[in-house]
Amino acid sequence: MTSKKPVQYYGLKEFAEFAKEEGLEYSTRQLSVYKGRDKLPEPTVMIGDKAGWTKDQIDNWLKQIKPEKGRQN
Repeated sequence: MTSKKPVQYYGLKEFAEFAKEEGLEYSTRQLSVYKGRDKLPEPTVMIGDKAGWTKDQIDNWLKQIKPEKGRQN
């Protein structure tokens, strides 16, 4: 019998921390605005008004946005 690894969800705070690890500076406020403007991936879960994303979702978004940030500088 195999056991499934539980899925970990991350909020805006962790989203910002992962971005910082990739050299991208986003505040939780900026990411909240992006979420409201549908510029972030659709959250996998919502707990009340708090959104949750998987690490894969965050990583994929950071890969897409990183080249754009590089062109802006």
